[in-house]
Amino acid sequence: MPKVKPFIYDTPEFRSELEQSPPLHGEVETLRSITEPGMIALDVGANRGVTTVTPARAVGPDGRVWACGPVPEYFQLLDTNLGRNAVGNVELHQLAVIDDVGDVAFYKRGGGSGIVPAEGAERLTVRTTVDRFLAEQGVSGVDVISSDCEGSELLMLQGARETLMASSPRIFCEIHHSYLDAMDHCVGDVVSYLEGLGYHVEPLSFQHPGGTVGFDECSHIYAGR
Repeated sequence: MPKVKPFIYDTPEFRSELEQSPPLHGEVETLRSITEPGMIALDVGANRGVTTVTPARAVGPDGRVWACGPVPEYFQLLDTNLGRNAVGNVELHQLAVIDDVGDVAFYKRGGGSGIVPAEGAERLTVRTTVDRFLAEQGVSGVDVISSDCEGSELLMLQGARETLMASSPRIFCEIHHSYLDAMDHCVGDVVSYLEGLGYHVEPLSFQHPGGTVGFDECSHIYAGR
């Protein structure tokens, strides 16, 4: 079983975890700042659910969050954590979200998973695209996309092209430089793709909050149109 922590918002334990983890604190604060009541959000690579519960609380009862993750064990922990936090405005789907529909090698490793091969990792074969997924769910558009795709950042966004053009959602995306390299991609490819769709992209780094960071050193990006 993966070592993924349970959590309950607004408890001393969770606040302590945020204080001890600048990256986690940065993710939570950013998601709080870009989600508003009544919004529709999509969380790709939801893992244990912190990036799901945060927007779910922000969008409130009039909003909705769709959360996706491909790994059965992590998905069960995600479901458990949503129950612990009494979140009722979230829909969960056990899927990998990239650039095409059908089977793909998707590898489970440590506390995460991704499309980049890893020695000894378990292979999974489920995938869809943002555009296809939202159409199948009858969702006409989203306001926010949060993602932690571990190497398939560009592929996920390419599979969301229709949604990005039609809805102009705010994008908050974790960047895994080494995994992108393994896919013959780089953060510059992600930035160029989004800029080509009319987005303004900003590099973020939560290890050094408040400091200036370039795209080559960023841990996340934020993009808006």
